[in-house]
Amino acid sequence: MGISLIAYSLSASHLDAVLAEPALIWRVLEAEDDSRYLEQLAADNRTSLLQRLLGRAKPPRAPSTLSLADPQRRELDVDKSWDGLRHCVALCAPDAANFFEGDGKIGDFEVGYGPALYVGPDTVARCAAALASLDEGTLLKAFRTADFKGVYLEALWKRQDEEAESYLLENYRDFGQFIQHCAAHRQAAILQYT
Repeated sequence: MGISLIAYSLSASHLDAVLAEPALIWRVLEAEDDSRYLEQLAADNRTSLLQRLLGRAKPPRAPSTLSLADPQRRELDVDKSWDGLRHCVALCAPDAANFFEGDGKIGDFEVGYGPALYVGPDTVARCAAALASLDEGTLLKAFRTADFKGVYLEALWKRQDEEAESYLLENYRDFGQFIQHCAAHRQAAILQYT
């Protein structure tokens, strides 16, 4: 077990729709299954007896759709390497936006460990620009000299052995491809820590 990160790409207009109706996040995270979305929508539509008695009950929201077609929805799974990646990228490009903390949260409900986070297209573009100038050699140099105290999976990163290096590089490559894809399509990203 542990905390893993999965990210999803989506257009700015779809991000706006999700921010306006946070329950739609389940249409992104579980595109093949409507049950979590419908459960959250029902929870959002509940009104208290007091609200009904005072005439402050809002009309229930009807189910919405969110069509996520390729290349709209791309998925990134960096497993548990996210904090090591964050730390090494921050050492190499201190002015780069912190992709892993997101620009804000979506709703007040759990989608794993906390609510889903979003990263807007401008932040994604800044991350992509920073990563474009960061080569693997520079990242590995930072990895080999970094102090990983307090970084998630600290024991793994502190070993600084071939296994940890390989794990970092594999996920860095996937992360870089995801960020470049999002930036090329002017997309946002959704983050789910599970």
